[in-house]
Amino acid sequence: MIQTKIEMVFLDIDGTLYANGALVPSGVHAVEQLLQKDIPVALCTGRSVLHAQHVQDELGVPYGIYFNGGLVKSRSDELFKAPFPSEDVEAIVRYADQFDIPTVVHTHAKAVAFEPIPPQYEPVLRSFDFPEIEVINKDFDILQTLPIYQINAFMTPGWDAEFEARFKGCYIYRWNPNAVDFQRRKSDKSIGALHLLKHLGISPEHAVHIGDGGNDVGMFRILGHSYAMGNAEPDVKRAAKRVTADALDDGVAKALLDLGLIDAIAR
Repeated sequence: MIQTKIEMVFLDIDGTLYANGALVPSGVHAVEQLLQKDIPVALCTGRSVLHAQHVQDELGVPYGIYFNGGLVKSRSDELFKAPFPSEDVEAIVRYADQFDIPTVVHTHAKAVAFEPIPPQYEPVLRSFDFPEIEVINKDFDILQTLPIYQINAFMTPGWDAEFEARFKGCYIYRWNPNAVDFQRRKSDKSIGALHLLKHLGISPEHAVHIGDGGNDVGMFRILGHSYAMGNAEPDVKRAAKRVTADALDDGVAKALLDLGLIDAIAR
């Protein structure tokens, strides 16, 4: 067991707390123990609020960092927000439409598409527990009125360099061979985390993040403690200070036990 002072726990969702279409039971029980000890817990995810809400509700976690740091909430209060410039959103969606690339845009409260997502992408949506998509009339001008935090595009990797070269204000995070997130260039989970830590009066040195993806590396760099999941890619593992077990092998609970933050692993 590591003897250290931890005042805040950040947890990724997919591939960390959530695997094979469900929350990992030992992770759920570990979060329960943290909350019983009054240790603040925040979900720190690339998911939208809509996409993460049922996970947050089931765990009883009050804090959320969504859209890879683009929005930070304490229950219903917004502590920080950094949506896309509306002109960037409209340009990306219009350009994708020219090549019949389906897109979904996310506000803080809903996921919107201008056409139904083609059936071949249904398995992709199901595998990531995707939220309900509202299909609206094809009027791209409405994008000027909506605060958009994330854009999904259903496209193959051959398009990535083309879009990143054309749209300098965003970067692409690929989460499936047929799907990507467009994120605002200045968004990162670590930016959101620093805003939340400042709000709570906690030093980054006394916080830990557990995650499995490339979008977790910024968190590993700024916090005093970090664990990569055993199912993470090698470069993600190298960025973390420690590596725990796979998600389905109680990786979250084992990391928290290693830190002395929970008393036992419960399944």
